[in-house]
Amino acid sequence: MPGATRSVRRTTFRASVAALLILVADAPAAMAQVDFGLTAGPTIADFSGSYVDSSIRTWGFGAGLWVEWHFSTHWSVEGTLGFVSQKGAFQVESPLTDEAYDYRTSNIEIPIVLNYRTGFAHDKWSFRAFAGGAPAFGASCDVKPSTQFSFDEECSVETPGGEFESSDFLIQFGIGADRIFRGGSGFGFDARYSIGTSNLFSEAAANDLTVKNGVLDLRVRFIFPLTGPRQ
Repeated sequence: MPGATRSVRRTTFRASVAALLILVADAPAAMAQVDFGLTAGPTIADFSGSYVDSSIRTWGFGAGLWVEWHFSTHWSVEGTLGFVSQKGAFQVESPLTDEAYDYRTSNIEIPIVLNYRTGFAHDKWSFRAFAGGAPAFGASCDVKPSTQFSFDEECSVETPGGEFESSDFLIQFGIGADRIFRGGSGFGFDARYSIGTSNLFSEAAANDLTVKNGVLDLRVRFIFPLTGPRQ
């Protein structure tokens, strides 16, 4: 059902982008505070599941544009359009292979999370805890033997693991802190953990095994208010 799968991916992508646009369009009309900004930082990724006997984490990099709608004193909704490079895992040993392999993937992700915020340090800083989900769309997948230095082969039906499932849905949760200046601008930090829900490789699925994403994101945020100082 490849045509149906592509249709679902397109629909999910369009719905996620529409949700971001609604956040921007509706919030000013509701006289709520709206912030937008940039975020960037390292990612630490690994695989889990019955397809994985052992593996080691791999470091990558993520960046994105985000918008946040503060609809009450403590609550806000935030959406991000981001790109994450070099997810995956290294030295993956599987019951279906006779040697270890490295996998490198990249994704376009659209996290939408609900934030709970509270101020501290005379409200100069804002602590937040958040949870939500993120449709993720695979941009690339490469594989190589762990003994080989560089990647030169894309994931396919002929490679270990098989074809790469290029869409995923991530469950996310995390914490962060923002330094807010008088005009509403500022900077911040957050850490979020993402748990994938899709079986990533066709070889695992064909043998009733599972391999899923697990990613820790560490980000710096730069905050720019759209509607003036925060109330």
